Amino acid sequence: MTTEMQGILGLDKLESNFDAKAYLWDFYKGIEDPAMQMMIMLLPNIAERMDCYESLLDFGAGPTVHVAVVFRNKVNNIYLADYLPQNRNELMLWRDGTNSFDWTPVLKMIATVEGVGWLHLKEIEQRTKSKIRSVFHCDCHVEPSISAPKILQNNFDIVVTMLCLEYCCKDAKQYKEAVRNVSAQVRPEGWFVMGGVLEENWYSFGGHKYACFYLTERVLFEALREANLLVDDPQSLTYYCSEGVFLICCKKKTNNI
Repeated sequence: MTTEMQGILGLDKLESNFDAKAYLWDFYKGIEDPAMQMMIMLLPNIAERMDCYESLLDFGAGPTVHVAVVFRNKVNNIYLADYLPQNRNELMLWRDGTNSFDWTPVLKMIATVEGVGWLHLKEIEQRTKSKIRSVFHCDCHVEPSISAPKILQNNFDIVVTMLCLEYCCKDAKQYKEAVRNVSAQVRPEGWFVMGGVLEENWYSFGGHKYACFYLTERVLFEALREANLLVDDPQSLTYYCSEGVFLICCKKKTNNI
């Protein structure tokens, strides 16, 4: 191990060391992280361009709810999924109204982008909660990638995964498999939305550093193409990338393509 990589926790240490509350506090309390700012500011633009659908899966949601909030008016049924039990517990506490984290700064930012006044924050949060149907276990390294009823498998109108897959993989091969497994949950002609970071080796919060796959833009687009996603169709592709942070929205191919 090089000196640079010393002190960085690998994937095998993630479950025992990941502190959901510390993660929320470091990244969402003041929303000072550039990646978080970009995701929260641009995601409503993607949602606004979409038609209304039945179902959305937030894959690798962590302990966060901003994706659900952004899409609350676009789908009737929202499903949240995460690998870590502490994150799933935090999501259920929020849904049930017993969590301690204050989402007001995030709600204000989303409402501002949407052109909604801050007097409606409580209404925004309650409407979002009313759309949450379940919180599932997920694992991007297996197929099927979510522990959900068969009727839902591979049948979501929209699958969103934010700041997740590059943090769960060790190399390009594993990353491509993860993209394929997660995007498999999108029905044909459905939407796949992914946000992440390029060319980073690690991230930190709560006093720990965690490993990150060094993702390049070339590997990102290779992974999406190999997963039958229409990243070369300018009519359906939306792609933002700034200072190593990306957000992409693309359509799944039909079965006969």
